[in-house]
Amino acid sequence: MVTPQELAPLMAEFGKAFTRKIFSEMGRAGTTPARAKLLMTLQCHGGCKMTDISSHLEVTPRSVTKLVDGLENEGLVIREPHPHDRRATIIRLTPEGVLVSKESMLANNATVTELFEQLPPVDRQHMARILRKLIEKLAGPAQDADSETCRK
Repeated sequence: MVTPQELAPLMAEFGKAFTRKIFSEMGRAGTTPARAKLLMTLQCHGGCKMTDISSHLEVTPRSVTKLVDGLENEGLVIREPHPHDRRATIIRLTPEGVLVSKESMLANNATVTELFEQLPPVDRQHMARILRKLIEKLAGPAQDADSETCRK
């Protein structure tokens, strides 16, 4: 019988290994997970203000500014004046940014598919049920409305 104390390090080890694999695949797609998330946010939501991106990514505005600066220097995003608020700027994907976003999504999907297809469907079903139960327990009574974000 596996004890809860034995499960925790296994989950942690899986999380680290999974993260390393995703980081590696994102690198092959020409980006990092943080940059890919920002690009995917713009892909899903269209042009966004920096504060909206910060909220979607749950990071500080300063982090978003640094990411946007880098992506803009590479020609993946552009800054445009907000049509109704002259103090705000809208961040939009360039055609190259759309391409990198799609490539990173494809790399992520291929990695996830390759990994989890090794499990029989019944095991994936059990795993999903167990993970949902644990996530629900960790989340407590307050559920985040943004948990079902764009999954394109």
